[in-house]
Amino acid sequence: YQDIFTELPVVVYNSHLLTSFLHQLPTPPPSKALNFPPSLATLEQDPSLTTLPLAPNFDSLDLSIDPFLEKTCDLLLDSIETHHTELNNYQFYQRSLAREQAKITQWQTKRKAENASRAATKQPLLPEDEWQKLFKLPQEPSRLETLVNSRQVEQYARQVDAFTASISAKMFAVKSNLVPSDD
Repeated sequence: YQDIFTELPVVVYNSHLLTSFLHQLPTPPPSKALNFPPSLATLEQDPSLTTLPLAPNFDSLDLSIDPFLEKTCDLLLDSIETHHTELNNYQFYQRSLAREQAKITQWQTKRKAENASRAATKQPLLPEDEWQKLFKLPQEPSRLETLVNSRQVEQYARQVDAFTASISAKMFAVKSNLVPSDD
């Protein structure tokens, strides 16, 4: 885990990329010829020899993401996760309601058959609305939270879209200038 960078050979075909890379170098290249050390020990002891102009600069690997965009994307992901949780809760309610309604329908069918047999034997009929005391339907969850979350997702998506529209246009313009066309 200490050596996460792998050295890869790079061949630059585009002078724009090379110019951009040279402008990002932290120090200008030395104008005089370099004095190479006679041994590895002198190289390790002399700190002035370790700062070569093309030494790896890991600061250029840092992705400078706008804090507004980063925060908006975090909030968007949180809102999507909350919305997904609310949808799962509502789907669980629908499954529970369907199970209870199936039980009620089964009980009512059984009660009607029992009342039909009682009517044939001229016995008093049993009440058919007794199911309301025996079965309890699950309470429907509030849909207000889902509505608010869906609106948040929409608003955050609009903010990200508005913010990245100009950046995307610039990226496509740069890409069209850097990539050779097949004309």
